[in-house]
Amino acid sequence: FKSDITSWDVLNEAFEDNGTLRNTLWRQKLGPDYVARAFKYANEADPNCKLFYNDYGTEYSSAKLTAVINMVNDLKRRGIPIHGIGSQMHTHINHSNTMINSSLQQLASTGLLIHISELDIRTNTANLPTATYSPTVEKALADKYKYIAQAYGKLPSAQQFGITLWNIGDADSWIVLWLNQKDWPCLFNDKYERKMAYNYFCLLYT
Repeated sequence: FKSDITSWDVLNEAFEDNGTLRNTLWRQKLGPDYVARAFKYANEADPNCKLFYNDYGTEYSSAKLTAVINMVNDLKRRGIPIHGIGSQMHTHINHSNTMINSSLQQLASTGLLIHISELDIRTNTANLPTATYSPTVEKALADKYKYIAQAYGKLPSAQQFGITLWNIGDADSWIVLWLNQKDWPCLFNDKYERKMAYNYFCLLYT
């Protein structure tokens, strides 16, 4: 795929929530510096491709956020090619806006491209089978999508790689299908109709 792909997530979810490296097969076989080797090999395969590290939880785990930033800065210091960080942003309507904004700002302090790479927002945070998509929940979801878009928009424009949404409609969401939970985390409902969140989020970019 050399020259056909403009960017790769070279490494995904290498850290536990406590900031330690996961004991993956790659670490077991190649040692803890497999991270640097992965980026080095990817760059050798396609020197013109943007290379990203991608992870979840940097907006709620300070330990993971610190670990990611330390890793990135270490790679930069050693001359290992890395161009961006993906913050998955699988979050929920009650999560602290302050923490979301702070995590984005701290990631941007590395000077790398920042990608919100897997955005969705849970509404049924207690996983209640009796939960309903009430007008209050709908407004909270819309407000959270709007805030995240605004917080991302405050980053230096040269570092804004983009925002990728994780599923289109609620019926397709991994939260509903894979976790088997009742939820409404997307911009479109289960009939692919625009929700209030669509307007709050997308109108910022039109």
